[in-house]
Amino acid sequence: MMKTNFNFLAVDDDSTILKIAEVACRPFDLHITFFQASNVHTAIDLSKRVAFDLILLDHDIGGVQGWELLDYLRPTLRLSPKVLVYSGHVDAVSRAAYTERAVHDILQKPLNISSLGFSLRKALQI
Repeated sequence: MMKTNFNFLAVDDDSTILKIAEVACRPFDLHITFFQASNVHTAIDLSKRVAFDLILLDHDIGGVQGWELLDYLRPTLRLSPKVLVYSGHVDAVSRAAYTERAVHDILQKPLNISSLGFSLRKALQI
């Protein structure tokens, strides 16, 4: 039986991106509980309380690289969530850091609903 309930965390200090992420989830015939973190501290707090299936992560959140935040979150995560990262530019060093951390996909900004939706479906295998 296919899983139909998902917890999704979007981490970004840009409220427009958080809204795009939320809207991208709507067409799925699933129950997605959508959590938003506009800063690193909120993301860390949520990761201690909620088991996430998917994390959408800005590459640069308040001066912290996404892979650095992942390193900090991993020990507190209850599941091994699929992770999607997005950025206007990810250099070779950061791309290698994400590959080492088994990030599912790196999306290019500007983020749009259809490409994010496609990547979400692929990550969740729906």
